[in-house]
Parts: sequence; structure tokens; C-alpha cells
Amino acid sequence: MKNIPVYMDCFYETTHMRSIDNHDIELVKIKVPFDNDDVVKEWASSFRKKFISNVDLNDMIVATQAASPYKFLTDYIYPDKVSGNIVRIGDFDEILVADYLMFIRNYWIPSLLTRYSQKQNKDKSTMGTDIFAIKLADKSISNNPKDELCICEVKTGFSDKAKKRLTDAVLDVNKDNVEIADRRASVSLAATMLTLKRRSDISPSYIDQIRRFQNPLDNPFKESYLAAAVIDETQIRRKSLEAVPTVDSPHKENLKLITFHGEDLKKLMDALYGEFGVSDLE
Repeated sequence: MKNIPVYMDCFYETTHMRSIDNHDIELVKIKVPFDNDDVVKEWASSFRKKFISNVDLNDMIVATQAASPYKFLTDYIYPDKVSGNIVRIGDFDEILVADYLMFIRNYWIPSLLTRYSQKQNKDKSTMGTDIFAIKLADKSISNNPKDELCICEVKTGFSDKAKKRLTDAVLDVNKDNVEIADRRASVSLAATMLTLKRRSDISPSYIDQIRRFQNPLDNPFKESYLAAAVIDETQIRRKSLEAVPTVDSPHKENLKLITFHGEDLKKLMDALYGEFGVSDLE
């Protein structure tokens, strides 16, 4: 049985609304107990491990003679607050949504194992689809046509431009199509599979689960698409959400829309990139 982190209790309420195109929009409320250090530490540690494991971090501290674990993270791993601010925000929102899909919606997110830990430049985003999520209908049945691949695009808003971020996510996910080999989704799948094949700690069965989605013509599966926005409570506007265009989307029949909203989400981002992320190191 999957262990769900305590911090996932912060995703505590889901409501629904309809757009002018009569498309369902889920609204997921996030409420962070900033006065509870244990919860924030657990969340920050989980967040940091998407970038670098305890073992690798300890090794690199010795190799670089870094002044502290956190100093190594800010110098070499985490996007810079100024030059890499857009990437910093983008990585934060992708990981937040990926955690939700993994722990609440029961998807497997193989890109979490590679997307942030394999960067060559910490201030640049990894190319390709933001998130691809896998759900196997029955692990005992090979290439089950009910297996699902969900392609996700995520946008974040902390400024007055935030009201259009769900629309931006829809426009980006419209560019993806898993049935066309040169589209971003297919490229991301292949790149993740090749990277995981080189790792000794990854089971061959995991690789097969990704490979199963490489050829939709011979091995059909269920496709779904998700456009998600992470918006601070002060910037969310119901009219802007209602106006999100989906009628011309090539994926409108299997497109899901989610807006994550809450107070002080920028404060949450800063906390996850903060020193709490190394509080579990010996």
C-alpha cells in the first residue's frame, strides 16, 4: 500500500465549476500550516529529493567542500531566485501537481525520477512535456487497452497575469499528441525511458511500463490530457476561469482542467526551496 505523506492533507478541498464551453473545472484548495514545522519539513524534504537524493547530496558536499548542504543546493541544484526565477516557479508548480496526481489520483509519474535530477543547467527547464502520468488498469494484463497515459501541462501565477494561466496551460497541452512521434509527449517518454535504463536502481518492469506506451498503434491505450494552473488566492478570478477556451481543443473529449489555489503559495514555494529541505540529513 502506498504511503501518503502527511503534507498531502494540505490539498484539502475540491469543488467544481463549468466554463462557458460547458467544460468541468476542478478547483483544489491548498491550505498550508506554516506554523507546523514538521509538515513543512516533510514537504520540503520530499521536494528536495526530486532534485537530489540524500546519498548523492552527502557525496557532493564532500567532493565540492561546500560550506553546507543548503549552500550546495543553492549553488548547484536549485534555480536561482533572479536569473532562474521562471524555471524556479515552473519546477515548483510541476512538482506540486505531480505529487497530487501521484498520491491522490494514483498515477505513476516516472518523469519525477529524471526531470529535475538530470539537469545540466539548473537555471534552464528540461525540454518536453511538463508531466506524463501513467495508470495501469491491471498489472497482470500486458498492454491492457484500458491503461492510461495522461499528458499534463502546468502553469503558475503569482501576479496579475495569473488569471489567464489555465488558458495558457490549455493552449500548451493542445500542442501535445502521443500518437505523433515527433511531438513533445513522445519525446519526453522516450527520453525518460532511456535515462532510467541506465540506472541500476530501476527495475526492468518499470521500464516496460513506459515502453508499453511507445507504440499506440500496435498497443492501444487510453489517452487523457490535463491542463493545470497553480494560482495564488489573491489572483484567482471566476470569470477568467469560466472563459477558458476548450471548444477548439483537439483533446476536448478527454481533457481535464484543474486549478490549484490557496493563500501564500509563493511563501510555500520559498519554504520548499528553503533550508527545511535538508533538515533530514544526518
